[in-house]
Amino acid sequence: MEPKRTKLLGTAIAASALVLALGAAPMIGFGADHLDAPGLTPPDARADGDINDVYVFEGSNDKNTVIAVTTHPGAGAIAPLEYATDISYKVRVDRTGDALADSQYSFRFKAPNDNGRQRYRVVHKERRGTLQWGPQRRIARGLTGKTVDVSTGGKVFAGLRSDPFFFDLAAFQGSVLGQGDRAFCDGDEVDFFEALNTNGIVLQVPDGDLGRNIGVWAVTTGEDESRIDRMGRPAINTVFNSGNDKNRFNNGAPRTDYERFSDNVRSVLDTFSGLDSEGAYTNAETKALAQVLLPDYVTYDTRTAAAGPLNGRALTDDVIDAELNIVTGGFAFDGRDGNGAIGTDCVGPHGDYMSAFPYLGEPHA
Repeated sequence: MEPKRTKLLGTAIAASALVLALGAAPMIGFGADHLDAPGLTPPDARADGDINDVYVFEGSNDKNTVIAVTTHPGAGAIAPLEYATDISYKVRVDRTGDALADSQYSFRFKAPNDNGRQRYRVVHKERRGTLQWGPQRRIARGLTGKTVDVSTGGKVFAGLRSDPFFFDLAAFQGSVLGQGDRAFCDGDEVDFFEALNTNGIVLQVPDGDLGRNIGVWAVTTGEDESRIDRMGRPAINTVFNSGNDKNRFNNGAPRTDYERFSDNVRSVLDTFSGLDSEGAYTNAETKALAQVLLPDYVTYDTRTAAAGPLNGRALTDDVIDAELNIVTGGFAFDGRDGNGAIGTDCVGPHGDYMSAFPYLGEPHA
Protein backbone atom coordinates (compact mmCIF):
# COMPACT_ATOMS: atom_id res chain seq x y z
CA MET A 1 0.00 0.00 0.00
CA GLU A 2 1.30 3.47 -0.86
CA PRO A 3 2.18 5.50 2.25
CA LYS A 4 0.26 8.63 3.11
CA ARG A 5 2.31 11.40 1.57
CA THR A 6 0.73 14.21 3.58
CA LYS A 7 2.14 13.15 6.94
CA LEU A 8 5.64 12.62 5.57
CA LEU A 9 5.56 15.80 3.53
CA GLY A 10 5.35 18.00 6.61
CA THR A 11 8.32 16.22 8.14
CA ALA A 12 10.25 16.44 4.89
CA ILE A 13 9.63 20.15 4.43
CA ALA A 14 10.92 20.82 7.93
CA ALA A 15 13.90 18.59 7.27
CA SER A 16 14.70 20.32 3.99
CA ALA A 17 14.58 23.76 5.60
CA LEU A 18 16.84 22.60 8.40
CA VAL A 19 19.49 20.93 6.29
CA LEU A 20 19.64 23.78 3.81
CA ALA A 21 20.19 26.18 6.68
CA LEU A 22 23.07 24.02 7.94
CA GLY A 23 24.69 23.47 4.58
CA ALA A 24 27.69 25.72 5.11
CA ALA A 25 28.62 24.33 8.52
CA PRO A 26 31.37 21.73 9.03
CA MET A 27 30.72 18.16 10.14
CA ILE A 28 27.09 18.24 9.04
CA GLY A 29 25.07 15.33 7.80
CA PHE A 30 21.36 15.05 7.22
CA GLY A 31 21.99 11.35 7.72
CA ALA A 32 24.69 8.81 7.07
CA ASP A 33 24.82 9.86 3.43
CA HIS A 34 21.38 11.32 2.82
CA LEU A 35 21.56 14.50 0.70
CA ASP A 36 25.36 14.59 0.52
CA ALA A 37 25.92 17.07 -2.33
CA PRO A 38 26.92 20.69 -1.56
CA GLY A 39 24.25 22.54 0.40
CA LEU A 40 22.86 19.19 1.57
CA THR A 41 21.09 18.53 -1.70
CA PRO A 42 20.80 15.26 -3.63
CA PRO A 43 23.86 14.40 -5.74
CA ASP A 44 23.40 15.59 -9.32
CA ALA A 45 19.98 16.91 -8.16
CA ARG A 46 18.66 13.33 -8.35
CA ALA A 47 16.93 12.32 -5.11
CA ASP A 48 16.03 9.05 -6.86
CA GLY A 49 19.75 8.36 -7.31
CA ASP A 50 20.78 9.38 -3.78
CA ILE A 51 22.28 6.55 -1.72
CA ASN A 52 21.47 6.79 2.00
CA ASP A 53 23.25 3.84 3.60
CA VAL A 54 25.08 0.59 2.90
CA TYR A 55 24.73 -2.34 5.31
CA VAL A 56 26.74 -5.59 5.20
CA PHE A 57 25.97 -8.28 7.75
CA GLU A 58 25.48 -11.96 8.40
CA GLY A 59 22.13 -13.36 7.25
CA SER A 60 19.82 -15.44 9.39
CA ASN A 61 21.71 -18.37 7.86
CA ASP A 62 25.34 -17.77 8.80
CA LYS A 63 26.50 -19.18 5.45
CA ASN A 64 25.08 -16.09 3.73
CA THR A 65 25.97 -12.41 3.72
CA VAL A 66 23.37 -9.67 3.32
CA ILE A 67 24.12 -6.44 1.46
CA ALA A 68 21.40 -3.80 1.87
CA VAL A 69 21.51 -0.45 0.07
CA THR A 70 18.94 2.22 0.91
CA THR A 71 18.20 5.08 -1.49
CA HIS A 72 15.57 7.81 -1.95
CA PRO A 73 15.87 9.87 1.30
CA GLY A 74 12.45 10.64 2.75
CA ALA A 75 10.80 8.51 0.05
CA GLY A 76 7.36 9.86 -0.81
CA ALA A 77 8.29 13.34 0.40
CA ILE A 78 11.83 14.53 -0.38
CA ALA A 79 12.40 11.78 -2.95
CA PRO A 80 9.89 10.02 -5.18
CA LEU A 81 8.64 6.56 -4.30
CA GLU A 82 9.65 5.04 -7.62
CA TYR A 83 13.06 3.83 -8.71
CA ALA A 84 14.30 5.76 -11.72
CA THR A 85 14.14 4.01 -15.08
CA ASP A 86 17.24 5.86 -16.34
CA ILE A 87 19.50 5.03 -13.37
CA SER A 88 21.50 1.88 -12.61
CA TYR A 89 21.78 0.99 -8.92
CA LYS A 90 25.00 -0.97 -8.40
CA VAL A 91 26.60 -2.97 -5.60
CA ARG A 92 30.36 -3.43 -5.93
CA VAL A 93 32.52 -5.93 -4.05
CA ASP A 94 36.31 -6.00 -3.70
CA ARG A 95 37.61 -9.46 -2.80
CA THR A 96 41.37 -8.83 -3.02
CA GLY A 97 41.96 -5.74 -0.89
CA ASP A 98 43.10 -3.51 -3.76
CA ALA A 99 40.03 -1.20 -3.62
CA LEU A 100 38.97 -2.30 -7.11
CA ALA A 101 35.62 -3.98 -7.70
CA ASP A 102 35.94 -7.70 -8.51
CA SER A 103 32.19 -8.30 -8.64
CA GLN A 104 29.22 -6.09 -9.49
CA TYR A 105 25.46 -6.52 -9.10
CA SER A 106 23.47 -4.01 -11.14
CA PHE A 107 19.73 -3.25 -10.78
CA ARG A 108 17.60 -1.63 -13.50
CA PHE A 109 13.91 -0.80 -13.13
CA LYS A 110 10.94 -0.39 -15.47
CA ALA A 111 8.14 2.16 -15.16
CA PRO A 112 5.49 1.39 -12.52
CA ASN A 113 2.48 -0.71 -13.51
CA ASP A 114 -1.12 0.15 -12.62
CA ASN A 115 -0.55 -1.17 -9.08
CA GLY A 116 2.53 0.99 -8.59
CA ARG A 117 4.95 -1.92 -8.73
CA GLN A 118 8.04 -1.88 -10.92
CA ARG A 119 9.61 -4.76 -12.79
CA TYR A 120 13.35 -4.99 -12.38
CA ARG A 121 16.27 -7.20 -13.29
CA VAL A 122 19.60 -7.90 -11.66
CA VAL A 123 22.71 -8.55 -13.74
CA HIS A 124 26.04 -9.72 -12.40
CA LYS A 125 29.57 -9.58 -13.78
CA GLU A 126 33.05 -10.49 -12.57
CA ARG A 127 36.33 -8.72 -13.21
CA ARG A 128 38.92 -10.37 -15.43
CA GLY A 129 42.24 -8.68 -14.88
CA THR A 130 42.77 -5.10 -13.76
CA LEU A 131 40.99 -3.33 -16.60
CA GLN A 132 38.55 -5.83 -18.07
CA TRP A 133 35.17 -7.22 -17.04
CA GLY A 134 33.82 -10.59 -18.05
CA PRO A 135 30.38 -10.94 -19.63
CA GLN A 136 27.37 -9.95 -17.56
CA ARG A 137 24.41 -12.23 -17.06
CA ARG A 138 20.99 -11.82 -15.57
CA ILE A 139 20.68 -13.56 -12.22
CA ALA A 140 17.25 -12.36 -11.04
CA ARG A 141 14.16 -10.48 -12.10
CA GLY A 142 11.01 -9.59 -10.25
CA LEU A 143 8.57 -6.97 -9.02
CA THR A 144 9.24 -4.38 -6.33
CA GLY A 145 7.86 -5.37 -2.97
CA LYS A 146 8.39 -9.08 -3.63
CA THR A 147 11.24 -11.40 -2.63
CA VAL A 148 12.69 -13.41 -5.50
CA ASP A 149 15.38 -16.07 -5.77
CA VAL A 150 18.77 -15.41 -7.33
CA SER A 151 19.78 -18.00 -9.93
CA THR A 152 23.29 -18.30 -8.49
CA GLY A 153 21.97 -18.78 -4.95
CA GLY A 154 20.49 -16.43 -2.40
CA LYS A 155 17.60 -14.00 -2.80
CA VAL A 156 16.84 -10.37 -3.54
CA PHE A 157 14.27 -7.73 -2.62
CA ALA A 158 13.72 -4.18 -3.89
CA GLY A 159 11.05 -1.77 -2.74
CA LEU A 160 9.78 0.67 -0.14
CA ARG A 161 10.83 0.09 3.50
CA SER A 162 11.15 2.08 6.69
CA ASP A 163 14.45 3.95 6.93
CA PRO A 164 16.68 1.94 9.31
CA PHE A 165 18.99 4.88 10.09
CA PHE A 166 18.75 6.48 13.56
CA PHE A 167 20.06 9.83 14.76
CA ASP A 168 18.95 12.79 16.91
CA LEU A 169 19.35 15.51 14.31
CA ALA A 170 17.92 18.36 16.41
CA ALA A 171 20.34 17.58 19.26
CA PHE A 172 23.20 17.67 16.77
CA GLN A 173 22.05 21.11 15.69
CA GLY A 174 22.06 22.34 19.27
CA SER A 175 25.13 20.55 20.64
CA VAL A 176 27.51 21.03 17.72
CA LEU A 177 26.22 24.14 15.97
CA GLY A 178 24.74 26.08 18.87
CA GLN A 179 21.46 26.47 16.99
CA GLY A 180 18.40 25.79 19.13
CA ASP A 181 18.13 24.70 22.74
CA ARG A 182 18.47 20.93 22.27
CA ALA A 183 21.53 18.97 23.35
CA PHE A 184 22.59 15.35 23.09
CA CYS A 185 21.16 13.17 25.87
CA ASP A 186 19.07 15.99 27.35
CA GLY A 187 16.08 13.76 28.07
CA ASP A 188 14.15 14.98 25.02
CA GLU A 189 15.76 12.65 22.51
CA VAL A 190 14.01 12.38 19.16
CA ASP A 191 15.07 10.03 16.39
CA PHE A 192 14.45 12.20 13.35
CA PHE A 193 14.48 9.22 10.95
CA GLU A 194 12.12 6.93 12.82
CA ALA A 195 9.03 7.98 10.82
CA LEU A 196 10.71 8.18 7.41
CA ASN A 197 10.64 5.69 4.56
CA THR A 198 13.34 4.80 2.07
CA ASN A 199 13.76 2.47 -0.88
CA GLY A 200 15.76 -0.62 -0.09
CA ILE A 201 17.68 -3.07 -2.25
CA VAL A 202 18.53 -6.19 -0.23
CA LEU A 203 20.75 -8.88 -1.70
CA GLN A 204 21.55 -12.10 0.16
CA VAL A 205 24.55 -13.96 -1.29
CA PRO A 206 26.25 -17.23 -0.29
CA ASP A 207 29.52 -16.49 1.49
CA GLY A 208 31.35 -18.70 -0.98
CA ASP A 209 30.43 -16.36 -3.83
CA LEU A 210 31.86 -13.35 -2.02
CA GLY A 211 35.01 -14.64 -0.38
CA ARG A 212 36.30 -14.13 3.14
CA ASN A 213 37.51 -10.52 3.49
CA ILE A 214 35.59 -8.11 1.31
CA GLY A 215 35.01 -4.42 0.74
CA VAL A 216 31.53 -3.30 -0.34
CA TRP A 217 30.21 -0.02 -1.71
CA ALA A 218 27.33 1.18 -3.86
CA VAL A 219 27.11 3.58 -6.79
CA THR A 220 24.35 5.01 -8.94
CA THR A 221 24.93 5.94 -12.58
CA GLY A 222 22.91 7.53 -15.36
CA GLU A 223 22.15 6.26 -18.85
CA ASP A 224 25.60 7.29 -20.12
CA GLU A 225 27.27 5.68 -17.06
CA SER A 226 27.89 9.14 -15.60
CA ARG A 227 28.20 8.95 -11.83
CA ILE A 228 25.44 10.24 -9.57
CA ASP A 229 26.36 8.99 -6.09
CA ARG A 230 28.75 6.71 -4.23
CA MET A 231 28.74 5.41 -0.68
CA GLY A 232 30.50 2.90 1.57
CA ARG A 233 30.94 3.61 5.28
CA PRO A 234 28.42 5.89 6.97
CA ALA A 235 29.01 9.66 7.03
CA ILE A 236 32.41 9.76 5.33
CA ASN A 237 31.43 12.25 2.64
CA THR A 238 28.98 14.20 4.80
CA VAL A 239 31.40 14.64 7.72
CA PHE A 240 34.82 15.06 6.13
CA ASN A 241 34.21 16.86 2.84
CA SER A 242 32.71 20.26 2.10
CA GLY A 243 31.81 22.33 -0.95
CA ASN A 244 32.68 20.84 -4.33
CA ASP A 245 34.79 18.15 -2.69
CA LYS A 246 31.49 16.39 -1.96
CA ASN A 247 30.85 16.14 -5.71
CA ARG A 248 34.44 15.12 -6.39
CA PHE A 249 34.12 12.38 -3.79
CA ASN A 250 30.87 11.05 -5.24
CA ASN A 251 32.50 10.96 -8.68
CA GLY A 252 35.62 9.25 -7.40
CA ALA A 253 36.58 5.68 -6.59
CA PRO A 254 37.81 3.98 -3.41
CA ARG A 255 41.21 3.27 -4.97
CA THR A 256 42.15 6.98 -4.98
CA ASP A 257 40.33 8.12 -1.83
CA TYR A 258 43.36 8.43 0.41
CA GLU A 259 45.41 10.34 -2.13
CA ARG A 260 42.60 12.80 -2.88
CA PHE A 261 40.76 13.23 0.41
CA SER A 262 42.99 12.28 3.34
CA ASP A 263 43.86 15.94 3.98
CA ASN A 264 40.14 16.68 4.47
CA VAL A 265 39.76 13.78 6.89
CA ARG A 266 42.82 14.78 8.90
CA SER A 267 41.73 18.42 9.08
CA VAL A 268 38.29 17.56 10.48
CA LEU A 269 39.78 15.07 12.94
CA ASP A 270 42.27 17.67 14.13
CA THR A 271 39.56 20.30 14.62
CA PHE A 272 36.93 18.24 16.40
CA SER A 273 39.26 16.04 18.47
CA GLY A 274 40.33 19.35 20.02
CA LEU A 275 36.98 19.35 21.84
CA ASP A 276 38.20 16.41 23.93
CA SER A 277 39.61 17.16 27.38
CA GLU A 278 42.74 15.22 26.38
CA GLY A 279 43.37 17.62 23.51
CA ALA A 280 43.53 17.07 19.77
CA TYR A 281 44.94 14.01 18.05
CA THR A 282 48.59 14.20 17.04
CA ASN A 283 49.57 14.35 13.36
CA ALA A 284 50.56 10.68 13.49
CA GLU A 285 47.16 9.79 14.96
CA THR A 286 45.14 11.70 12.35
CA LYS A 287 47.21 10.01 9.63
CA ALA A 288 46.57 6.57 11.14
CA LEU A 289 42.83 7.22 11.36
CA ALA A 290 42.66 8.52 7.80
CA GLN A 291 44.28 5.28 6.66
CA VAL A 292 41.53 3.36 8.47
CA LEU A 293 38.60 5.46 7.23
CA LEU A 294 39.80 5.55 3.63
CA PRO A 295 39.23 4.00 1.15
CA ASP A 296 35.50 4.44 1.61
CA TYR A 297 34.01 1.00 1.55
CA VAL A 298 32.52 -1.32 4.13
CA THR A 299 35.14 -3.91 5.08
CA TYR A 300 33.77 -7.23 6.31
CA ASP A 301 34.94 -10.69 7.30
CA THR A 302 32.11 -12.91 6.06
CA ARG A 303 32.90 -15.55 8.72
CA THR A 304 31.83 -13.18 11.50
CA ALA A 305 28.85 -11.25 12.78
CA ALA A 306 28.98 -7.59 11.76
CA ALA A 307 30.36 -5.01 14.18
CA GLY A 308 30.18 -1.68 12.38
CA PRO A 309 31.64 0.59 11.32
CA LEU A 310 34.93 -1.29 10.84
CA ASN A 311 33.68 -4.85 10.29
CA GLY A 312 30.50 -4.76 8.26
CA ARG A 313 27.45 -2.86 9.41
CA ALA A 314 24.34 -4.45 10.90
CA LEU A 315 21.04 -2.59 11.01
CA THR A 316 21.35 -2.26 14.80
CA ASP A 317 24.98 -1.09 14.83
CA ASP A 318 25.15 2.40 16.32
CA VAL A 319 27.72 3.60 13.84
CA ILE A 320 26.95 7.28 14.46
CA ASP A 321 27.80 6.94 18.15
CA ALA A 322 31.07 5.27 17.15
CA GLU A 323 31.91 7.98 14.65
CA LEU A 324 30.92 10.87 16.93
CA ASN A 325 33.25 9.40 19.51
CA ILE A 326 36.13 8.88 17.07
CA VAL A 327 35.85 12.31 15.46
CA THR A 328 35.73 14.10 18.83
CA GLY A 329 38.89 12.49 20.19
CA GLY A 330 37.67 9.11 21.38
CA PHE A 331 39.84 6.66 19.46
CA ALA A 332 41.81 4.68 22.03
CA PHE A 333 45.36 5.38 20.93
CA ASP A 334 48.07 4.74 23.53
CA GLY A 335 47.72 7.45 26.15
CA ARG A 336 44.10 8.29 25.28
CA ASP A 337 41.17 6.97 27.30
CA GLY A 338 38.89 6.21 24.34
CA ASN A 339 36.18 8.65 25.43
CA GLY A 340 35.56 11.50 23.01
CA ALA A 341 33.91 14.82 23.72
CA ILE A 342 30.67 13.46 22.20
CA GLY A 343 30.26 9.74 22.79
CA THR A 344 26.60 9.23 21.95
CA ASP A 345 23.40 10.92 20.81
CA CYS A 346 21.39 8.68 23.19
CA VAL A 347 19.23 7.42 20.31
CA GLY A 348 19.22 3.70 19.60
CA PRO A 349 18.09 1.29 16.89
CA HIS A 350 14.54 1.14 15.66
CA GLY A 351 12.20 -1.60 16.80
CA ASP A 352 10.88 -2.67 13.41
CA TYR A 353 13.83 -4.54 11.94
CA MET A 354 12.98 -8.05 10.80
CA SER A 355 14.86 -11.17 11.90
CA ALA A 356 14.52 -12.74 8.45
CA PHE A 357 14.85 -11.56 4.88
CA PRO A 358 14.52 -8.74 3.79
CA TYR A 359 15.42 -7.54 7.32
CA LEU A 360 14.42 -3.90 6.73
CA GLY A 361 11.19 -2.92 8.47
CA GLU A 362 7.82 -2.55 6.75
CA PRO A 363 7.22 0.94 5.35
CA HIS A 364 5.34 3.44 7.47
CA ALA A 365 1.73 4.07 6.43
